[in-house]
Amino acid sequence: MSSQRIQAYSYIRFSTPEQAKGDSYRRQRAAAETYCMQNGLELVKNEDYLFFDKGRSAYKGKHLSDDGQLRRFLKYVEDGAIKPGSILIIESLDRLSREHVRAALPRFIDILNKGINIYSVSENKLYTSDFEALDIMAGVFQMSRAHSESSLKGERVSKAWKQKQNDARETKKPLGRACPYWLKLEGDKYVVVPGRVEVIKQIFDLAVAGHGHRAIARILNANNVPIFGSENRNVSGAWGSSSTGKILSNRALLGEYQPTGLVDGIREALGEPVTDFYPVVISEDLFFQAQSARTTRNVSKATKTAANFNVWQGLAKCALCGESMHLVNKGQLPKGGKYLRCYGSAKGRCTNKIVQLASSESAFKEVLAKVDSLSLVQDSQAQIQKEIAKTDLRLDMLNKRQAEIEAQLLDVGGDLPNFVMQAALRVDQELKELKHKKDELKRDAQREKILNKEDFFAKLDLVSFEGRARANYLLKALKVKVLIERQENIVCYSVEVDAALTFVMKQTNEKIDYYPYTAELTELLRKQGDDAVFAKMHAAMVLRYFTTLELVKEQARIDKMVANRGKPMKL
Repeated sequence: MSSQRIQAYSYIRFSTPEQAKGDSYRRQRAAAETYCMQNGLELVKNEDYLFFDKGRSAYKGKHLSDDGQLRRFLKYVEDGAIKPGSILIIESLDRLSREHVRAALPRFIDILNKGINIYSVSENKLYTSDFEALDIMAGVFQMSRAHSESSLKGERVSKAWKQKQNDARETKKPLGRACPYWLKLEGDKYVVVPGRVEVIKQIFDLAVAGHGHRAIARILNANNVPIFGSENRNVSGAWGSSSTGKILSNRALLGEYQPTGLVDGIREALGEPVTDFYPVVISEDLFFQAQSARTTRNVSKATKTAANFNVWQGLAKCALCGESMHLVNKGQLPKGGKYLRCYGSAKGRCTNKIVQLASSESAFKEVLAKVDSLSLVQDSQAQIQKEIAKTDLRLDMLNKRQAEIEAQLLDVGGDLPNFVMQAALRVDQELKELKHKKDELKRDAQREKILNKEDFFAKLDLVSFEGRARANYLLKALKVKVLIERQENIVCYSVEVDAALTFVMKQTNEKIDYYPYTAELTELLRKQGDDAVFAKMHAAMVLRYFTTLELVKEQARIDKMVANRGKPMKL
């Protein structure tokens, strides 16, 4: 009976998707079936006992990671699910491990000591649990050969790939068929795959409009947009947040090729990227707009309706404990309604009270009117803000690159290749130019202020999802933070721009009083027709921002503003 036959288990492994496309799996499986049939063994075919490592290299021991199938086999042996006397069938010992013999031999012997026999198809040899010294020596020889072959092959491949990288840097010669999924090699140049550029542009447009990685993936899947790449790499056949995120951050879209290599087992960039290597697929402007949107908002978590998009998202903080103010929906009016509530208060850790959302949005509009938000209604200002965001991202990238070069200098004592030193000089020069450019852009943005609030509010879109998202995104980009506190029927909004307190609004019902903290804002309030209140601030409110010494100075400043009300101020 089959239950009395010795049970055999096939372990199949191959390292690359190319092997998956070929004959590797079928060959290894057929060999196991043939051996079992010839020797009267039962090849276990239950799904729970299929051991199949696709895309795993035994040379680096990757097949023994926690999710590797060989690890699962060994666990079944240890748990007793696979009985002693069973046979593990492998194509050759190099399928078991190409690690150094010192690491592989104990594992090989451990399997045998647990009573599991190992059959190597290529050698037509069965290693049994009652092994002799000569058997072990033969196994050691096979594993040593496998490791040497893999090591030599790895060195050859590495050397050949480095030569390809050098050719790419010096002559921009194509690397071969290995290229981004939206390109293909035709002759001696890369060309665009028809239809895929349109998908990429759609992904970037959605990101700029406020969608996150998951939201973009859902839209692509809902529209049945085909995935990039092979089904071997994406078994689900669907877009995911990882695939959309990788596309949005891939500078190959701008034509760049970044040579990489393994450093202590971690893939790292090697030198400067090669520009104009691939066909340019999207504009640099669109690329940086998307990066800016990704770093300042996470709209994918919000329900995609205007009514449920909280304009205060990521901006409003509790003035008492510093926690975020979240949107809560208590149902239909008159008993319910939508409110802003401190997260600490919801957990019983803070005494701040809830704030009615509708009245808070009146204050939100006033915040927009007092900062550089003309870009929401004026194309020229919108372009300036885009340029500022683009410049900020480039500055961030260059600062990181400069830090990497400085770290390399420390590691090698200043003896870096000439092209790295030249790159350091270029980075330093570009940083200076970009900082100057940003100062110019900020001056351009500040030349125009919102003087006619009614006209601004009439053009302002806080109705549509896109309009509310744009307003929220702009304030985040301007580094605005609003601290909110409610006492009885009074709500105070303390507005910080770039970590500096700029003004405070006190809202009583629908009436708003303004407490400016800069001469510039005082003048803007006057031009907008808003009366600034120059009274002594409540000590409890002011003490949240100032030490005792600073409080004395601040009160003196306010007294001076009162004395000079209506006169040009010089603070």
